[in-house]
Amino acid sequence: MNLFKEKVMKKLIGTFLFLSIILSSFAQDRFDLFYFAGNYNLMQTTDANPDENGELGIMAQLKIPIVFENNNVWYSQIDYQYFSVFNEFNATTVNPIDKLNIHGIIIKTGYVHRFDEKKSLQVLFSPRLMTDFNASFSNSVQLGGVLLFEKIKNENYTWKVGAFYNQDFFGPYLVPVFDVNWKITSKLRLSGLLPIYGALYMEPSEKLQYGLHFIGLTTSYRINEPNFENYYIDRRSIDVSTFTKLHVFDNVFFTARAGYSLSRDYGLFDEDDKITIGLPLVNIGDDRTRANEEFSGSPFVHLRLTYSIPVN
Repeated sequence: MNLFKEKVMKKLIGTFLFLSIILSSFAQDRFDLFYFAGNYNLMQTTDANPDENGELGIMAQLKIPIVFENNNVWYSQIDYQYFSVFNEFNATTVNPIDKLNIHGIIIKTGYVHRFDEKKSLQVLFSPRLMTDFNASFSNSVQLGGVLLFEKIKNENYTWKVGAFYNQDFFGPYLVPVFDVNWKITSKLRLSGLLPIYGALYMEPSEKLQYGLHFIGLTTSYRINEPNFENYYIDRRSIDVSTFTKLHVFDNVFFTARAGYSLSRDYGLFDEDDKITIGLPLVNIGDDRTRANEEFSGSPFVHLRLTYSIPVN
């Protein structure tokens, strides 16, 4: 069965690359106002649960920039995410969770101060509600923030440097970031918020992009399930994929990604089991005891519709 899945994924990847090659024209910079996406991951089985597992994800994002006369901006962004892990969620007790459903509502809002035409500072407040909606509201809220300094080097290269901070349920989580938008040639571009996500892609036309993509996320969710009251989920994923983005009509774009999750894990921990501080790829002071088995890597497919407007 796993061999069949791998063959299917290889065919999907080949199809996306073929579509990318036969299509073509001129890319322009755009601002994504809204997207709606779905993700399906063929999560691998474990010794505790030999049946097939899977993860269904639904995501949406809305951006609301308010530009003032001095070109400063009040920026707001709302993200919604839903993940469902089905068949038995592999708890090592005699009463595992039959199906895990978790939700995230993430708000980023704050001020973007422009010093001049090429430099700006972004300061955002970022509260989150991360829950299975069985846990109480007060126990499901996280607080965080974003600090980014931007420098426009020229029309082909812009960078930002700063940090993301969030008070996760496992403890403080700090991510130093480097944001880059680099038009290497007229057709080749590198963009991303490293180390969170990034893409290297070709832009043969205003109607097509294709290339390589990665995303690595760490989030945590409060749950309150039978036998697991006052626990939290530590969700970690590292996905690599190929993608194709097509201009469907007007300002609507369709993106398809297919690839492999090097990590797609849901750690189950007691609410008092915490780390000292979390950083990308490493936790300091992590002596936690898991209440479930670790998932292994697995293939996934991601589909997205985006409403994006030109900015030049």
